[in-house]
Amino acid sequence: MITTVLIDVDNTLLDFNECARSTIKTAFKNRNLNYNENVFSVFKEVNDILWCKIETGEIDKQTLYQLRWKTVFERLGISANGPEFEQYFRMLFSESKQPVEGAYDILEYLSDRYVLCVASNASYQQQLKRLNHADMLKYFKQIFNSEKLGAPKPEKAFFDACFERLGNVPKNEVIMIGDSLSADISGGVSSGIKTMWFNYDKIPVSADIKADYIVHSLAEIKNYL
Repeated sequence: MITTVLIDVDNTLLDFNECARSTIKTAFKNRNLNYNENVFSVFKEVNDILWCKIETGEIDKQTLYQLRWKTVFERLGISANGPEFEQYFRMLFSESKQPVEGAYDILEYLSDRYVLCVASNASYQQQLKRLNHADMLKYFKQIFNSEKLGAPKPEKAFFDACFERLGNVPKNEVIMIGDSLSADISGGVSSGIKTMWFNYDKIPVSADIKADYIVHSLAEIKNYL
């Protein structure tokens, strides 16, 4: 029987794509840079590559902050200071709070029935601010963050630290819900807990996806929990 739910934040509860797109538009306008939709496309591609490298331990978040907008500007042919813009972008982004459709309803549902905890790799202070602005913090018993635990998802050390702080709850009572196959699902499977993949990007589902459950909307979580 499931008693404890670990849930990701970006593109699971808060819509990272929409938050980032809106933040980039504002930042470009304020810095007198020309924005078009190709900017977000390049940002997303660069961001995804760098976060994959964090998950595999190739780089840390400080390296991501140094490289992300520097790389984006280089690819777009924009003459601007990448690391300086990165700092400005993250300051604005910490105020973003666009929820994924159905987020509040599923938070109410899960928090009434389970020990509900955040499990996130993103900046600790940034996530606290965003969850607070979105009025979501009240639903969680604990906030598990890679900066505080000393290891990112999907590393076993991240999940081991979660179990320890949960009082070593039996693994068969824990489920990880998230949108990332590489971080959330792979990490959960490797740690011996059940997993639920939220297919945020609506990509084709293949037979090699190892999640115990697959949902295409947050409302579908109620069918399994």
